Amino acid sequence: MKNIRLSTPVIIADDEPLMREVLASALRAFGYHSIAFAVDGRQAAQLLELPEYRSALVFLDIHMPKMDGMAVLEHARSVGNHAFMVMVSADSSLDRVLAALSGGAKGFVIKPYTTQKILDITNKFERALLAERRHVDT
Repeated sequence: MKNIRLSTPVIIADDEPLMREVLASALRAFGYHSIAFAVDGRQAAQLLELPEYRSALVFLDIHMPKMDGMAVLEHARSVGNHAFMVMVSADSSLDRVLAALSGGAKGFVIKPYTTQKILDITNKFERALLAERRHVDT
């Protein structure tokens, strides 16, 4: 798992500087070091168009300026990006969660989140990535 963490690019897209830094600190503690930041939805969409982020781990705030997280998720899928997208929001309504998951998100994290929740998400991502690699190798 350590090699996955060292080589996996991560995007944190959140308009709140404190939330970006808290999440980045947790991810660095877990061994992720290639972390890019987006301060709004448009910046996140531009990052997701780059080839190096095609299989990234992405934490995407739903409520951001210029382009909301759901629109970014839709844009990423439309340009062929199948990164492991995790939606982040203080809005925990069932409709919001279901919309994110049916739109292609692989997870949903409710703010404020715990370090354990972030670890659970990274473990889920790593298991999915390993399963995908096994499938490709067969």
